[in-house]
Amino acid sequence: MAVSSSSAPVAFSGIVSGLNTTSIITSLVNAAKASESQYTSQQSTLSDQKTAVDAISASLSSLGTFAQTLELPSTLQLKTATTSDSHLSVAVSGDATATTHTMRVDQIATAQTVSSSTYTSDAAGIAGTGSVQISSGTGSSAVSATINYDSTDTLDSIASKINSAQAGVSASVLFDGTSYRLMVASNTTGKANAATFTETGTGLGLSDPNNIKVAAKDAELDIDGVEVTRPTNVIDDALPGATITLNSAQATSDPDTTVTVANDHTGLTSLLNQFISNYNSVAGSLAVQMTYNGNQTTQAPLFGDSTLRQLQSSMESIASQSFGGMNLTSLGITIDQDGNMSLDTDTLNAALTSNPNAISDLFVKNGLATAMYNMTNEYTDPANGILTAKDKSITDQTSTLQDEIDQIEANATALQTRLQDQFNQLETTMSQLQSEGNAVTKMFSSST
Repeated sequence: MAVSSSSAPVAFSGIVSGLNTTSIITSLVNAAKASESQYTSQQSTLSDQKTAVDAISASLSSLGTFAQTLELPSTLQLKTATTSDSHLSVAVSGDATATTHTMRVDQIATAQTVSSSTYTSDAAGIAGTGSVQISSGTGSSAVSATINYDSTDTLDSIASKINSAQAGVSASVLFDGTSYRLMVASNTTGKANAATFTETGTGLGLSDPNNIKVAAKDAELDIDGVEVTRPTNVIDDALPGATITLNSAQATSDPDTTVTVANDHTGLTSLLNQFISNYNSVAGSLAVQMTYNGNQTTQAPLFGDSTLRQLQSSMESIASQSFGGMNLTSLGITIDQDGNMSLDTDTLNAALTSNPNAISDLFVKNGLATAMYNMTNEYTDPANGILTAKDKSITDQTSTLQDEIDQIEANATALQTRLQDQFNQLETTMSQLQSEGNAVTKMFSSST
């Protein structure tokens, strides 16, 4: 006896009839499900196609995103700066002018450091009782605080009070081997940021000009014969696009520092190589799908697909098109028979030497970056993209096939249940007839 499912009736497998009903039902159900294989095969093909479309769409989207960054002038206005010595360093952006400057660090900006009077110990009450008002900064950044101290305070606790007051200074206790004193340093360099002290009571000596141990100084930098003064050693507003950091003052015998600002050919080459890499990622994926491999039974899932042929054509058209009288070939970029780009750096360097803005002119000014982005967006737009629609179509087809498979399964299950009911009824009927026959036989035997 065999049980087919929890919802199906018990099958007696021909106990009375002698028929192998389980085998008969299985064969009939399998025959009813025979057409299911063609649908699952189609689903497998569609799954492979969807995987290919998703991969191509992702690569194309990456190409479009990078092309969009190349639409910005700042992306391709790369500059680099070098200095002839370490007295200063220079960082530049695309706004900097490619030229040479002569600079000299005459003075480094310093922050003021003031000492208190000296004390024999750091015991409580050693400084007496009083207060000190500390003011620093100018304009909107000016801060001021009053610190009170008494007989319970040590120098260390006074230093803690000063630090907690956030008056633009930092305090600590210094022991020179003989005496103790407070050291108060301004947090910001420059003359205008030097702290001032107003004391009452016994006084700490911070207001004594003789206790200034490090005087506040402004940075002094000579740029091409013009003296530039700033309160900080980082100067970012003297030259457009340049941030100058002063590291050390030059001695009288030291030569001037030569600063050379130039177009960053290495950085530009790197950007072009990244563009080429993104382009080749798409072109390579398309080539895999579109290339005939000589065996019709194992072609790529989207071999011969018209949408991919159209995309392949669109990419090659933009890559070979002229924009404002320029094209990628003028920058040393060529495309081989497989649709892949490659860069000749010698041709690129020659183009940049002739026209430092050659890449920016082609991609930004003349519109190659915008054309490439628009093309990729036409295919990958989440709402109306061509590949987006193709992906949805494949998903819809897969869903329709699954509906067919589900219907076949439902019909097969219903057939199995119906056959089991019929065969069970046959067994029951034959069993009843057999019982009746046995009774008749027994009756004739008794009468005889």
